[in-house]
Amino acid sequence: MINDELNKMIMAAMKGGEKAKAEVYRAIKSEFLKFKTAKDAKPLDEAAEISILRKMQKERVDDAALFEQNGRSDLAESTKYEAEVLAELLPQEASEEDIRKQIDVFIASTGETTLEKKNMGACIKFVKAQLPNADGKKVSTVVMSVIG
Repeated sequence: MINDELNKMIMAAMKGGEKAKAEVYRAIKSEFLKFKTAKDAKPLDEAAEISILRKMQKERVDDAALFEQNGRSDLAESTKYEAEVLAELLPQEASEEDIRKQIDVFIASTGETTLEKKNMGACIKFVKAQLPNADGKKVSTVVMSVIG
């Protein structure tokens, strides 16, 4: 898990003179801490880490686009760099083929031959548990295509 390695990553970035990268790692550490100490907090597992990193990366990409639209190329460049650092930490996203395999496993576990609409939510939850690096929207789309 990334949370276990963050302090080492921060130290390595600082020793290497990469202050911007160290700041990104500190921001990640801060977000993880917020997640763990939130009211009714869930455990910080791999899926939660990936979700937080994906959200942070998307925010940076969106912010960079806004900065460019408003003529702030200096801020856009630093924000793009942060997005790249976050992208490096994210695992490769699950492919549609991987998602379909997990759907087949779910169908087999139910004893049915096809996926019914009433099992859609359970199927999505199962796939997300098996593939924490899968995008929720993509999983939903693939599950809908199997049903329809």
